[in-house]
Amino acid sequence: MVRFIFLSFTLGFSSLAFGQFVNGNSWSYSFYLGASNMLSDLGGNGKISYSDFRDIDYQALRPAIGIGVQHHKSNVTYSSELLFTQLVGNDAHTNNNSRSARNLSVRTDLIEANIKSEIMPFKKGNRFAGVYFNAGLGGIYFQPKAKYDGTWYKLRPLGTEGQNYISGLSPYKKFSVVIPFGTGYKFHLNRFTTLKVDLSLRKSFTDYLDDVSTTYGSTAQIVEAGGSIAGILSNRSGLSTMEGSQRGNPQSKDNYYFIGVKLERTIGAKKYDDCTNFEIPSRKSKSN
Repeated sequence: MVRFIFLSFTLGFSSLAFGQFVNGNSWSYSFYLGASNMLSDLGGNGKISYSDFRDIDYQALRPAIGIGVQHHKSNVTYSSELLFTQLVGNDAHTNNNSRSARNLSVRTDLIEANIKSEIMPFKKGNRFAGVYFNAGLGGIYFQPKAKYDGTWYKLRPLGTEGQNYISGLSPYKKFSVVIPFGTGYKFHLNRFTTLKVDLSLRKSFTDYLDDVSTTYGSTAQIVEAGGSIAGILSNRSGLSTMEGSQRGNPQSKDNYYFIGVKLERTIGAKKYDDCTNFEIPSRKSKSN
């Protein structure tokens, strides 16, 4: 079901981008450049893991890029985006003793497709007229990896929490639903071009963006089921851990956010109104 939703968003993006225009104020295409940051069990500040802005790890910021298409109608914009980034979590970045001793790290390749609605609640002419808020629904494909001895290994197939030998415990899915929501400010560059400064959080429904969620498995059985590398990457603390002892926090899902800029340009600029919805003063006709 999650895979079907993700593919539907991708197809929806394609149809919006290349389909026929319909009646409305304007359409625009966009390019996104920014940074992402994962809010998960790994890394973070010196307190407990919150998976929200209280636990930001600035060392884990990584580049993010994207493309999109928007339909602007009155003060509402409907958009579809495709975003690419790598999420990073590293226990070496935190001064929380329990997390730093765990010594786990991850790099998660992520692709997101989403659809969103955006509103501008303030009237034209107001100094806050450029402020907007958005929310929607999205789907992600993610692939957590860890580096050992110079080589990056995909973690999901290794079953680092015992997924490959514990009865009834299956590998986590590579696809998930996310809820994107955020805010930003639009700057009117010219009649058909807008620059947005955007901050957007992703609420996910998986706890495995960082491959860490529940408890340690038996290292011996993980090795037997997934190989020696699986055993090494399941426990990098250098300590003997009991099977069933805490490895992550299953009560808190992994989230992430984007911060960046988006450049929007009206499609068929001469045919449509200004995509920013800002009023353009018209010249007064000369009196006879």
